[in-house]
Formats: sequence, structure tokens, C-alpha cells
Amino acid sequence: MEQPTDYEHFDTSDFIADDHFMQWVKFPTAASDAFWNSWIAAHPHKQAQTAAARAFILGLQFKEELPSQLMINASLERSLDRIAAWEQKQQPVIKEKGPRKIWWWAAAAVVVGSMALIGRQLLPKQPASVEYTGLADGVRTIWLPDSSKVILNAKASVSFHANWAANGKREVWLEGEAFFDIKPAAAQTFVVHSGNLDIDVLGTSFNVKKDTAFTNVTLNTGKIKVRFNELPEHPLLLAPGDFVQYAVKKNKVIKKKVNADLYAVWKDERQQLQNVTLQEMAAYIEDTYGYQVRISTAELARTKLSGGLRVKDEKLLLETLAFALNVKIEKSGDTVFIRPKK
Repeated sequence: MEQPTDYEHFDTSDFIADDHFMQWVKFPTAASDAFWNSWIAAHPHKQAQTAAARAFILGLQFKEELPSQLMINASLERSLDRIAAWEQKQQPVIKEKGPRKIWWWAAAAVVVGSMALIGRQLLPKQPASVEYTGLADGVRTIWLPDSSKVILNAKASVSFHANWAANGKREVWLEGEAFFDIKPAAAQTFVVHSGNLDIDVLGTSFNVKKDTAFTNVTLNTGKIKVRFNELPEHPLLLAPGDFVQYAVKKNKVIKKKVNADLYAVWKDERQQLQNVTLQEMAAYIEDTYGYQVRISTAELARTKLSGGLRVKDEKLLLETLAFALNVKIEKSGDTVFIRPKK
């Protein structure tokens, strides 16, 4: 289908009716993600309308129709025929009692069937959920129903209820790593569930990385509260630059100050870092990959680097550091040694 050129003039109902937009929402592809995420980013004044349209499309519920009287009569007649044939085979000596029993069972079948149908309609319906998964290689940007932005790292996933207005909550469930840029809402707290912890947000940006052994939370802007399922008596309030790590096996929490921009550098390979010390890089490697980093001299630890940093994986990161700083980096077990080249 040809893409219209007047999306600038679309309102919520126009987006809902647009085939290209609906196809993207219900069956996203890499190409459609690239087009719509780029268009929404270039038209921030349309974010609320596109988010509302997405939520409406994802939350569509089809009304269950009641059977017509003709359908009920036909079904009843078929049931009567089957019951009559069964009773003639099973009880041929008491045929005179068949009609009464037949009608009694038929009436019961109609009543039970009708009650089941009505009961299904009266039961509260669970809110529809939607899930997004990150690309196998690279990052993926998605927009939540309130126009908050989430950037998923490779193979991460996030799920949430499609209609937050009906559900009355803003909450998401995260597997893997993601960067959140949350829109403030006066009446609603935003909650991220990740592993064994929950994050309460008002309006802020932060990075979350969930692994099998630990979950990391790094706050870039604003303020958040981190609650731990296994340590409910010890919630933590985070300020910008705070880093929290929860170790699953040890049931232990570490909190410290870090260079928050460094922990979110994965989301944009073109992001430029300024005057990041090797000691800060060592802390990032320890927190992200679980190694112990040993720098041979204090002078080397204070060495600074600036520019684009590629952190697609630990191998590429270590190779980039070794080249940029002209150092030798070696791994032995769970320890990384960094020393000057001789």
C-alpha cells in the first residue's frame, strides 16, 4: 500500500483507520518499525495521538453474538434426534417413558447452554496484553500507550496491558536490558517489573539490565524508588548517577555512584562520551559482565578517553579500549587485567 504524505494532518481516528499504521501496530516488521519510529520521533506533537491509536487497535475486543432463535431451534432438534436414537438403543423395553425424559434433558441442555453463554459475557474480561521483543542484533525503539519511550537492547522483551486507561495502571514487565524515558503523569505512578525487583517512576530516564545472576538499575534523570521482593524492608531511593545491583543468589544489594551515561551507551552507537576515565570503564565492565578488573597502575586508571564507544558485546568493547588507550587487556578466569604495552 502507498504511504500517504499527509500524516502530519492525521488525528487519532485517522491513524486508527489507516491500513499502513494498523499493519505496523498488529504485525510490525523491521522496515515498518524504522519508518514509524522515525516519523514519530520527528513529529513529537503527534506522539499522544499515535499512542492512543496504537492502544485502541491493540485493545480491540470483538463482541460475542448471541445465537438466534432459529439456531437454538435447529440445535435443539439435532439434540432431540440424538437423544431419541440413544434411548431407543439402550432402553427398548420402556419406550413409553422416552418422550418425557427426552424433553427434560433437552430443556436442561438449553438452560445450561444459555447460562454458560450469558456467564461468559458477564465475567470481567482480562485486559489485552502486548509484547515487544528486541531485534536479534541491534536496538529497537517502541512507544508505550502514554507516549513514554523504551529502547530495547538485542533480544530483550517488554510486555504491558494495551489499554492503560481501562486498566488504571502504567506498568511494564521487562526481560533483558532496556532504556526507559518516561512521560510524567500527575495521577499515575509508572512501575517496571524486572526479575526480583520493582521500580516506581514518576517522570525520568533510566537503564535496567536483567540477567540470570543480577539486575542492574542506573538512573540518568529524575528520581525513582527500587523495591526488592526478597528484601521488602529495604527500598532504595535513587538520584541521578546512582547505580543499584541486586545479586540473585546472594540476595544482596549494592548501591554506588557511576557515570550513568556510560551504562546507557549501548542504545546509540553514535553517542559520544567525554573524559571517561579507565577506572569508570573498569567499573562498567565489572557491573555489566561480572568480571573483576585489575588496572596495573593508578596513573593508568586515571587515563581519560573521549569519543564514540562501541559496546555491542564484551569482546568488541575490550578490543576498542585496548586500541584507543594502547594497552594490553587479558582475561584469566573471571578477572580482566589491564596494563600498558611494553
